[in-house]
Amino acid sequence: MRIFVAVMNFIYIFYKLGSTRRKVTLISRQSDEPSVDFLMLKERLEQDENLEVVVLTRTLGHGLGGKISYFGHMFTQMHHLATSQVVVLDSYCILASVLHHKKSLCIIQMWHASCAIKKFGHQTIGEQDGTSEATARIMRMHKNYDFVLCASDVTAEYFCQAFDITKDKIVKNGLPRLDYIRADQEKMREKIFSAYPQLKGKKNILYVPTFRKNRVVDVESLIKNVDLDRYNLIVRLHPLDLQAGNFKKVDGVIYETDFYSFDLLKAADIVISDYSAFVVEASFAGKPVYLYVYDEEEYLKTTGLNVNYANEAIGKYAFRDAGELCRAMEDDYDFAALNTFSSKYIDVNTDDCTGQLVDFIGRHLNAVK
Repeated sequence: MRIFVAVMNFIYIFYKLGSTRRKVTLISRQSDEPSVDFLMLKERLEQDENLEVVVLTRTLGHGLGGKISYFGHMFTQMHHLATSQVVVLDSYCILASVLHHKKSLCIIQMWHASCAIKKFGHQTIGEQDGTSEATARIMRMHKNYDFVLCASDVTAEYFCQAFDITKDKIVKNGLPRLDYIRADQEKMREKIFSAYPQLKGKKNILYVPTFRKNRVVDVESLIKNVDLDRYNLIVRLHPLDLQAGNFKKVDGVIYETDFYSFDLLKAADIVISDYSAFVVEASFAGKPVYLYVYDEEEYLKTTGLNVNYANEAIGKYAFRDAGELCRAMEDDYDFAALNTFSSKYIDVNTDDCTGQLVDFIGRHLNAVK
């Protein structure tokens, strides 16, 4: 790894000979397709006709072929890192952290979650599902960030730990997805109902569990306990979970892969999740949120949690038993508690989060000579 870092920095010297342009590059290895956040940010940035906007999305594939492909993609990243004024990330980008950049480059980390329910980054170094200390040090994990976006003061504490940064690098700004969650409610509902007409006849439960490394998500217990005569169960799994699990096909259960989770929120009457920041985003949407935390003790040992639901306003909706959770859905929901929870983890101005971010980027672009 040390040799890799040294060689890439040597090659980067020649890329940096290229002139810096008025350009913003968005880089992700979360997906091969741009996220909602990137699409919304790109659309708004491109309203400035004098600004070049580049989007680079590529996952680190499995096997030798996937790794070779990603290695080739790194040279495209290198070119744009060397010639951009601003780079926006939504995940750990190897080259953004290990390379020695021009002083004029501004790197903004727009993490792919509105909160940090579970630990990550530097918080999990040495943990079972985390990175080793040696790898984190050699690969300069989460280094070179000038700014990190954050939606609340509470989350700022977790992000400072996870990214190993000081508070002066925190920028209070909601992710563009918050604008998306509130937009086009009826239009998106109609689109989803058109794709799944069966969703019109019953109340819809959306289950969005966290990805569990080397463990299959427990969908079966929910299927057994949800009254499928009264409810539809929409299950939105991580792609790797779909590959790893042999999930039971049952009438009334939809394993959804075509829509964003934020789209599905608009057709959901109830949301079930666990340690995902989607809990915060669903609460922001005003949906009744239930927490299926059947493996909380194991998750604490392997990954760790920043948020202890027992101490939260919606803690009474955290269940380890699927039967208890489903019975609780029959009672009136405490929306005041939901609002308290949402306001704690999203305490920024949520009027046009995308526009606020574009303005922030624009101020930096205008400052660079």
